[in-house]
This record gives sequence, C-alpha cells and structure tokens, in this order.
Amino acid sequence: MSEKVALVGVGMTKLEPQKHETLYDMIFEAASLALADAGMERKDLESVVLAASDLVDGVSISSMVTATAAGAYLKDEIKVADDGMFGLAMAYLRIRSGHFSNSIVVGWSKCSQGSIDKITSLNFDPFYHRPFALNLVTTSALQATRYADRYGVSEEEAARVVVENRKNALGNPYACLRSEVAIDEVLSSRMLASPLKEMDLSNFCDGACALVLAKEDQARSLTDTPVWIRGLGWSTGTYYLGDQELAELQSLREAGQKAYAMAGIKAPAEEIDLAEVYDLTSYHQLMALEALDFCPSGHGGKFFAEGSLPINPSGGLISSNPYFASGLIRAAEGALQVGGRAEGRQVPQAELALAHGVSGLCYQKNCVVVLGR
Repeated sequence: MSEKVALVGVGMTKLEPQKHETLYDMIFEAASLALADAGMERKDLESVVLAASDLVDGVSISSMVTATAAGAYLKDEIKVADDGMFGLAMAYLRIRSGHFSNSIVVGWSKCSQGSIDKITSLNFDPFYHRPFALNLVTTSALQATRYADRYGVSEEEAARVVVENRKNALGNPYACLRSEVAIDEVLSSRMLASPLKEMDLSNFCDGACALVLAKEDQARSLTDTPVWIRGLGWSTGTYYLGDQELAELQSLREAGQKAYAMAGIKAPAEEIDLAEVYDLTSYHQLMALEALDFCPSGHGGKFFAEGSLPINPSGGLISSNPYFASGLIRAAEGALQVGGRAEGRQVPQAELALAHGVSGLCYQKNCVVVLGR
C-alpha cells in the first residue's frame, strides 16, 4: 500500500453548448486522447472507471452503451454514479490496492440532451421535498441566500467571480464560453432564483474528460514528468437540507483537511500554487475558498479580490460545466498546470495544485485532490 500513484495522461474534448458527435464518439475521443498522451494503447489498460449519470445520459445502465467507448472491452470496469472526481478517487484506490498497475477514468455529460433542473429534482424524496420545486438552481439559491445573509456578502463580490473566471477562460482552448463580461452585465442579467442571476450560474455544456493513472514504476517508465497524487480526501454530508448549516460547506472542509493531512500541507494559502474549485455558482466559489481554509469564513470575497492565489485559471464551471465531468476536468487542469502544459492559461512555476469535485445538491459530497511534481 506504499506505492505512489501519478497522472500520466490527460484527454479532453472541446466543451461546447451542443456537441454533434454521439455520446459514444465523445467518450471515445477523450479516452483515446488520454491514452495517446500517456503513450499507451488500449491493450495496456488494466482497469477502467466510468463516472456518469444514467439520468443525464438518458439510458438505463448506461455503461452497457458507453463502457466500450472508454476502452473497457474485456477489461475490469466499474462505474461511479458521481462526479468524475469521485471516479478519480476510485481509480486511485484500485491501483493502491495492488490489484492494478494502471487505470483510466472517464467522465462525461451531454447536458444539451435534457433539462438538468428536471433531472436534479429527482434527487429529492418524492413526498416531502420534491413538491417544493427543488432542483439544482433553487437549492443553490437557498444556500447562496443563507451564506450572503450570514456574512454580508454583496452581489458585487459574487459578480467579480464571474468576471474573472470568464476572463481566465479566454486562454483556455477547451472552454465553452470564451468572452469577457463586465460586473454591470452580471448584475443586470436575468434573475433566476434570488440572489442568483443568469450569469452567476455555471454554464452547462457537452463534453468529456479522461485521465490515465499509473503506479510509480510504470509512471516513471511512461513519462519523465509524472504528476503525483500527493493528497486525496472526500466526505459526504447529510441528505436533508434542513439538517445542515447551509452557509458552511462542512463536507468540503472535511474533504480538504483529509487531503491536506495526506499531502503534509499545514498552510494551504501559502503552500498551494493554484486551485481549480467547483464553482457551481459565483457564491459557491467564495464559499469553497473558505471551506478549503484559504481564508476565514465570510472572507472569501476579500481573499479572491486580493488575487494572492490563482483560482480557476481554466475559467471554471462558470465558463464550462459538462456536469458529471466537471470535477474530473478540475483535476485534468491541475495536472496540466503542474506539468507545465496549460498553454495560454499556465500559472508560472506551478508545483502544487488543488482540484475539487462535487456530487449531490448543496455540496452534499465533496472530493479534493492535491497534485504535485
């Protein structure tokens, strides 16, 4: 169990409002790119981990349709019905178990196929909560309202997140939205569920991402610049929204603390060079910075405005959110940064990156990975 694990291959499709490729072709593209990046062929794979949702895919037991596109024909395959970051954790654990030398993890979503709001409403129990029209947007608004009310967070502080993330996306060739916006545009955009305006929300799109992981000896034989998984942690919070303090992302705080302990990180804001966080909304990015101990609770807006730590240099979910692949893309972006391969969005001298994925409503489940040279 002492074997180190590295990311050795990264593959992403371009993220678009509506991809004309079939779901199968989209998954195949990402997996093929990751294998080629790792200098491997499908025959070299030992484990395949899928991260996707039957509801979003529109197919029951969708892995029967999608697994072979990810390279799983005659391979040991397992599916995680969660954000792709949890698939990364599964792939890591499979290698650390000693049963596999490598694994590919693939996550995807074609959000253009249906309404994410209608799909996420099905997460609630049908008797007590679903009749209240709860879904991803309305529950995010409830949480943003509680957070803003408790800590006095202004609409301008949240809007600044949108402005900066959209600006960062200009340097990302994979991003869906690649255009700058002004604070006034964000503040005047259409109200969806107070306090969330249209531009405060992440941008749902189509896309796929794949990562190849390998144990230490194989990783060193494949590349001279492996990106090591230094820390990993995850946590699951309560299911019922009324049982938690919505102003705090407690599950994320716990996940981050576990990842920091494994990586030996004592002062995250000083030791980490960049963070790719799951910015489902502009308010949630500020909440995430606090939960990850980059700053005290209620100080996310001030910390972000100071610009002392690069946050979402890729543009984040505000620019591109292929839903179940979004967390995995955060890890992919972190790996590219640490490997010095992030093209127009490269953070100078990036040696340690944090990436964050979410599953469930109101950040119920969180997974954090620390990547380093």
